[in-house]
Amino acid sequence: MLLLYGSVAVTLARRLLTMEEGDRLDPIGQLAAEFKTGRGTVQAALKLLIDEGALEVDALGKRGSFIKKLNREKLLQLGDLTSIIGVMPVALSTIHYGLSTGLHYAFEQTDIPLVLAQLRGAKNRLHFLRTGRCDFAIISRMSWLQEADKGDLLLLFGFGPGSNVANHALLMPRKHDNGIVDGMRVGVDPTSHDHFLMALKECEGKSVQFIEISYGESIPQLLSGNIDVSICSESIANLPSELKIVPLQYQEVHSDTNTEAVLVVRNDSKWIEDLIQNRIDPTFIATIQNNVVNGKEKPVF
Repeated sequence: MLLLYGSVAVTLARRLLTMEEGDRLDPIGQLAAEFKTGRGTVQAALKLLIDEGALEVDALGKRGSFIKKLNREKLLQLGDLTSIIGVMPVALSTIHYGLSTGLHYAFEQTDIPLVLAQLRGAKNRLHFLRTGRCDFAIISRMSWLQEADKGDLLLLFGFGPGSNVANHALLMPRKHDNGIVDGMRVGVDPTSHDHFLMALKECEGKSVQFIEISYGESIPQLLSGNIDVSICSESIANLPSELKIVPLQYQEVHSDTNTEAVLVVRNDSKWIEDLIQNRIDPTFIATIQNNVVNGKEKPVF
């Protein structure tokens, strides 16, 4: 039955997911112009959603039609959706534990199922987003600044300073002096804008060897002696006693651009953009994140 009205019913169902009971529906003529179809097709698609129990409408004459009741489970089904898929950094600190928890709770309030995957490297997460394998990605603001000019992505909002990492620092064995010196083997994750750019800045003017690693493998690579130093978050969890955290020499890299997490979507996914902007509160997510970081709330993955 849904195939009879094609993409109009699907698009309309997705549009309604961004709305609340009591909201006024756009006029049929306006929707027909937007969807580039006839008024009859829009009316038939709307009737289908009503008949399927996804929507109840109050028609108030010249005042227009208003949403009386929404069944979001039905709208997800009719909108050809099973869940919203997001990707975020691999959780290696309480900051990321908290961000994951805040995202889960925020989507839970909307009655829209969330599948939240963890993937190392902003470049990898953005590749998933660009190829349609997820609906949104969490990256640092520094990564966003490297990608924004490409024009195919849209930043919806940030979560505030310290929402991605507390600050970055050097991670190295205790046997070494503090700081990077000539001859060191520096572990670098090329899939991370932050990791790569800050490593280059910290090693500027020094004769070092860059070793390609995964950010999540920094600790085992250091303990096995394969590298001498790497960039990490100051808030890294469960640090082995053989290793130490050393402040970065170039303090100007401690900026909001690399400590803030932001949420980005494809700029051709209007319904995802509307859904997240209208239904998800970044302040609520940041509050839950802080509660987890401060031990007031248990993390959720």
